[in-house]
Order: sequence, then C-alpha cells, then structure tokens
Amino acid sequence: MLNWMKRFLPRTINARFDIAQTNADNRKHWANADSLSARASMSPAVRRVIRIRSRYESENNSWYSGVLRTATNHIVGCGPRLQVLTDNPEANTRLERAFGNWCRKIQLADKLRTAVEAYWRDGEVFFMRSERPRNYPMTLDLRTFETEQVASPMMGSILSDPFVDDGIRFDQATNEIEYHVFDRHPGGINPVSTLSGQWYPSREVLHLFRAERPGQVRGLPRATPALPLLPVMRRQQMATLFSAETAANFALYLKSNSPAIDPTASPADFAEIEMARNMLTTLPSGWDIGQVEPKQPGPNYKEFQDHTLKSFARCTNMPYPLAAGTAQDSNFSSFKGDMRNVWRPEVLSEQDRIETSIIEPIFAWFLEAAIYVPSLLDGLPQLSEINHRWHWPPLPDLDPVDTANAASIKLGSGQSTLTQIHADAGQDWETEATRAATDFGVDVATYKAALFAKTFASPGAGQSAVGGMPGAAPAATAGAFTGTKRRDFTNNQKATAEVLSAMIAGTSEVLTKASLLRLGWDDAAAQSLIDDARDGAITSPNLDPAASGSAVPV
Repeated sequence: MLNWMKRFLPRTINARFDIAQTNADNRKHWANADSLSARASMSPAVRRVIRIRSRYESENNSWYSGVLRTATNHIVGCGPRLQVLTDNPEANTRLERAFGNWCRKIQLADKLRTAVEAYWRDGEVFFMRSERPRNYPMTLDLRTFETEQVASPMMGSILSDPFVDDGIRFDQATNEIEYHVFDRHPGGINPVSTLSGQWYPSREVLHLFRAERPGQVRGLPRATPALPLLPVMRRQQMATLFSAETAANFALYLKSNSPAIDPTASPADFAEIEMARNMLTTLPSGWDIGQVEPKQPGPNYKEFQDHTLKSFARCTNMPYPLAAGTAQDSNFSSFKGDMRNVWRPEVLSEQDRIETSIIEPIFAWFLEAAIYVPSLLDGLPQLSEINHRWHWPPLPDLDPVDTANAASIKLGSGQSTLTQIHADAGQDWETEATRAATDFGVDVATYKAALFAKTFASPGAGQSAVGGMPGAAPAATAGAFTGTKRRDFTNNQKATAEVLSAMIAGTSEVLTKASLLRLGWDDAAAQSLIDDARDGAITSPNLDPAASGSAVPV
C-alpha cells in the first residue's frame, strides 16, 4: 500500500571507486602508500638515500649520465644573455658589456651547467656570493655547493623548531628566511671539523629546486620515480654478456653415447685439449664433437632496453630519441613533434625557474657591486628600475626552412614582431639590425625601411608577391592563378581565407591588405575581400573559382 510513497523518498545510491578497495590482489602493492606531508615524506634520511643512489647511477650508468648532460646542454647551453631596455642606449650597451665580461671572468655559464646537472641529479643546488679580489674593481664572485652542506646543526631538530627543516628556516608561508650552511662539506676529507657553520640570511643564499608538492622546501632528484629501472638495465646487460662469454669460452666439447664407457670412472672428465688451427682429425668410435650455442643476446634484449629507457626518460619529459642519443628508429615528423610539444615546454619552464631563482638575484648582486665601479651605472635609473630581459640559447632548429616560413607568415600577418622572432632565436632585434646595416654599408633606418618594404611590398610595384623578383609581372585577380599548379592554387586560397580569418579575429585591416597583396591579389581585389569579411563571414566570390570565372588549375 505504501509503494507509491517510495517515489517521493530520496533513493540511496550504492557506488564506490575501485581504486579505493583493498583486496588480496592489490594489498601488497599499496602497502607503502601513506598520507604524510611533503616535509615528513621527504625527510633528510629519505632524501639522503635517494640522492646517493642517484649519484651512484649517474656515475656508473651511461644512459643516466647522457640524459643529465643532454638536459644541461639544452637548458643552459652557453648561458643567458642580458639585454638592458632603458631609454639610454649608450648606458645599456655599457652595462651589457660589463656584465658579459664579468660572466666570462667567473665562468658563469660553466657554473650554471654544473649547478643544473647537480639540481637534476641531487634534487637541489645552492649558490652564495663571494669575493675575488684579483678581478678588481668588479670583485663579485659566486660559490656553488651541494645539498649536504645546507643542514641543521647538531643541536637543532624539527621537534624543537617546526619552522626549520634540514638547515632552512622559513615562515608560515614556507618563505625562506635563513639557511644554515656548513663551512665545509660533511663528506669531505679535511682534517678539521666539518660541522662548523652559521646561519645566513636568504638574500645571501640562492636555492634551486623543484617543488612537487605544496609545503615542500627541499628537492628530490628529477628521475626519482625511474631510478629503480636503471639497475635492471645494467643487470640485464651484464647477464647477457656473461651468458655470451660462457658460451664462447667452450670452443668445443666431446661427448660419448657408447654404453661401453662408464662416465663415473672416466679419468678425463673436464680435461682440456689444445687444438691447432685448421687441423684435421678423427674421433674414436662412439664419440661426438659439439659446440655450445650462444643464445645471447636474446630476441627481446633490445626491446627490453629500449622500453626501460623510455620509461626512465618519461619522468624527465625528455623524448626517447634524445635520451637514447639517436633518432634512427623515429621518423622526422614524430621526432620534431616530440621536441616541440614535450621537450621545448620542459626546457622553457626550467629556464624560467633558473631565471627567477638564480639569474635575477645574481644580476641584483652584480648591480650592487657595480655601484663601486666608476661610471659603470652613469645614465641609468635606480637599480630596481633598470628594465631588462634575458635571452637563452634556443633549442636546435630541426627544420630551419619551416621555421623561417612560419616566421615570415606571422610577421606579414601581424601575429608576431621582429623583436619576438629574434628573441625566440636567442637574439636581440636592434643588435642584429645594427650588424646587418653595417654589413650592407647603410644606416639602421635605411635597412629597416628596406626590410619593411620587403615584408609589406605591394606586388603592383614591379615585384612579384610569390617570387619577389623585380620586373616580374604584377599579380592580378583570381584569374592570375590559372598558371599555377592545382596544389599551389589550393594553398593560395587557403592562405587567403586564413588571412581574412585573422582579420576577423582582430588583425588590423592594414596588415591584412598587405598580406593579401603578398599573396597575389591586386589592390581592388584585396579591398573587396576585406570589405566582404567585415561582417564576420568569408563569402567573397573571389575565393570561389567557379563564381569568379577563374579556371581551376590541373
């Protein structure tokens, strides 16, 4: 009788997550899962074990060593280059040259490469400023040291001060306040006390590490999730070698199937017989000669090694061909896609972290020391107001032609600027323009005007939009494309549609018209296309060969 009431009562839904279930099949796998905080799970003892094992593998495993070296070369390269952007060009150049000379004197790029390799291998690295009097008047120098040298003194512990974690004192927001630095490495061989040290304010110590969890104040090696795979690779390699050597050590062996011979009574068991090369011999009746067949390396050896290396490289975001040092098993398109979509973002994020944590504070130290260098800062604003940027060496260009074409299209359609294009290549546009003008024997203004005319030239001015050769016949309307191949005709139509779509998205009409002129449209046709696209839709008959009367190429 009450069944009709059940429709109005809230129904209980029985649901659960499979991952939240613990049973006989997964109990052992999840036995070590915990809910510890970042600081508790990454205790000094845990980090020490991971760190020393990471160092051991990097010193004994060529794959790991190669991954670290490749990452360092791509991230740091020859080091970042300073560009000062104040309103005083002469003062900008003077400061840039002074900083560049100082970097070469103290070998900053080499220090950065060493630091980044230690940061990936050990999880973190530290910098402090020091002095080098022989470089007077710019005596600033840098000192790098490993993670063991930053630790709490013997009398301190996390129990007595919850805002101290292994040599770092921080506030409630985990902002570093002080660092306790030992005078010498605790693992050194100095015949003096290695536990003497002092607290330094955070402005005197630079700390480079990657925080994987909120509240984390110390770093772990980058390849921590994959470190157990490296010994497996070496064990399989050595086992394969030992197996092959064992088979090769037995050149031949004799065996007998004769019932007349008692193996237990044979005095010649395991006897060694030296044989002459190319000899011919006969065997006694009932004896056969055999040879151990080498079964190593097995058919799955290379597959196992490759798959293990892929698993190891994945946690570093390094593409497999780059980690392996060869792209022989990859096609060009896949490798280029991996470099652009996986490795390039990783390199850029690492460079940003290094720039924020290391390079900017070092430049601030340099400016503080530059105050005492006569006339170095003349004509510049206050230290905190010196606008500047850093140019990092770009990754290797896998397809220079494709990159140049893309840059040309973006520049012509207003999607990029020469400043940005040169910055992506690790260059400064103004510097490169000055150099190019000097090479051509003209002033910078003339060179820029010629480059502008080349970029946004009208095809009607005696220059072809496609070939760019003076004296070529000016392009006409859609009928001018009848002399081109079908593929070029289609690409031109698509490019025109993309330019108009960019205008609808916000590109100015001036740049849109310049781009259409470069594609071969005359002034009237280009203006007609722009007028048609102002309503937000591309419906011009000029893009329809049938409607425009243009013959479609064959």
